[in-house]
Amino acid sequence: MVRLWVDAIEASSSAEHDDFMHYLGHFLSFVGVPYAIGFLALCFWRRWWLLVPAGLVAAGLVKTEYASVNASDGAGAAFGIILVVFAMIGAASGFIASGVVLIGRMTRLRALRAVYVLPAVFILGFGSYFAVTWTQQKIREARYAPPAAACLDNLHPARIADVAVAIPVAPGILLFGNEMSDEHYILWSNPDARAFCGEADGGNATLKSVVFMLDGSPARREMETKRPFCSRPQPEYPWAEMACHLIPTDVIPDKPVQMTVSVKAPGFDPSVREREVMLKNQAIVASDGLRTYRSQNDFYLQRPDGYFARCHDHRSKSQPWLSCTATEELTDKLAISYDFRSTAELFIKQSAAVAANARAIFDSLKR
Repeated sequence: MVRLWVDAIEASSSAEHDDFMHYLGHFLSFVGVPYAIGFLALCFWRRWWLLVPAGLVAAGLVKTEYASVNASDGAGAAFGIILVVFAMIGAASGFIASGVVLIGRMTRLRALRAVYVLPAVFILGFGSYFAVTWTQQKIREARYAPPAAACLDNLHPARIADVAVAIPVAPGILLFGNEMSDEHYILWSNPDARAFCGEADGGNATLKSVVFMLDGSPARREMETKRPFCSRPQPEYPWAEMACHLIPTDVIPDKPVQMTVSVKAPGFDPSVREREVMLKNQAIVASDGLRTYRSQNDFYLQRPDGYFARCHDHRSKSQPWLSCTATEELTDKLAISYDFRSTAELFIKQSAAVAANARAIFDSLKR
């Protein structure tokens, strides 16, 4: 019985191999024709003053044809592009072959005679596409390969202003460096995670902002949650559950769906501009003391204690809540801004819970 099972596996593997070779043969014959045509068009020119103009004309024709095929629509466009690409590679190989033969004639090197050069360049030119494609694939695989286990499992030291933090490689965390405006680390991206781990573990990670993106699209969540961070309980992080699981659209969590802690300029009030805009409008006061200030498409909600947030009503059944944003001073050097879901009825209690949880999210990173 075991022997029959082994024989069946071997037969199946042999059949798959035969199918692969069959399709490979069809593909090579499909692209081999335009390659051979392009090669033969330019491989027999034996004068520089003829070869160079012929090469320029061929390049112009290929460019025009490629633009035409690339602008076309339909299922056949991809095949057309492949044909043009291999015709282009063939023409380039033929041009190089003619040039090498001409150089051989000038230098009288027997190794550069046409009988040797043409077959060699024909084979190498045809294989160059596959070699380049394979190399690019390997480079891409190496670039996007998962970071080392130490990077994924350990905490990584950094500083933001005067606060020391320890950052896990977790979904939903986006970091901005302090040195350059375009220096950032998306920790659900393998290259960025690897770069941040190297920077942090070398003791050089200084941040100007830490962003928690906890309310993302399903496609991004599926990719992010493959991190080891989501494969085990994380009770020390009050944001872990939201980071690892998509929030249903009808749920109003008591935590922010996005939060940013950033370095602020000395003496700068991060909410002063919004407060000025809000106070320019007439307030509508509810029975519980909630004040509403209308401002074009958005409006501001203010609690009796002075806390306020800018909100937007989606007016959608799929989003039956207000999207609100509040910005506050966290310390003398740090500001905190967070987005949360609420309703006019829940705002007074909801905003207080969200504000406390926003601070708890950042506090969970402190060392």
